[in-house]
Amino acid sequence: MAAINPRVQVPEPIPPPAPDSALDWRRLYAFGWPAGSVRALMALIVFSTIWAFLLLRPNQEVPEYLKDLLFIILGHYFAVRARAGASQEFGPGPLYLPRGSVRLLLIGGFVVSAALLYRQDRLLKIETNPAVVSLVLVFGFLLGVVVQHLASRLGGQGRQLPRFLEDARAMISLVAAVFLAFLVWDAFFPGAPHSGLADRSIGLGKIGLPHLTAAVVGFYFGSRS
Repeated sequence: MAAINPRVQVPEPIPPPAPDSALDWRRLYAFGWPAGSVRALMALIVFSTIWAFLLLRPNQEVPEYLKDLLFIILGHYFAVRARAGASQEFGPGPLYLPRGSVRLLLIGGFVVSAALLYRQDRLLKIETNPAVVSLVLVFGFLLGVVVQHLASRLGGQGRQLPRFLEDARAMISLVAAVFLAFLVWDAFFPGAPHSGLADRSIGLGKIGLPHLTAAVVGFYFGSRS
């Protein structure tokens, strides 16, 4: 066996040069703004428009195109963007804010809107304020997001809930989705006898079973984001 010459030194590998992030991110992203700034600005513009509509015109339904945008943006920020690795983005957070600030602003806007509508005694009166329905659905989704976030913090990042809790959450949500479909067909299918369940009060003003079951379905999607 050949002896190892102690005088021979193996050169240490040279680490790759660190990227100049202060320079790179300005060349990578639109307008030289930090990554995600355009999305954050558009989200705040659309959501502030919805908040103003809720407060100034609660007696009208939120336009369909705004509701569609609302849930597209919610899905992006609390599902897609929440899972994107921040390490893949150079530079400061969107709009030079700390990372996560935009999501907190979006949640806070809805909380403030709901509080102001409650003070005006409009939050639970869906019969005269149909725009409140959008708030009910948003809060169902956001409640799921908060529960998932707390579970991740308490149980460890990426840790799954016990199987029986996963089963219970999935079963309740599936039952809610099936019941919601039944309520829709029961109320609108022409020529069929109607049970009247869709119009039955559950003790929360005019917030009925369709709103509650839709919020449960939204909660599941939020808790899985």
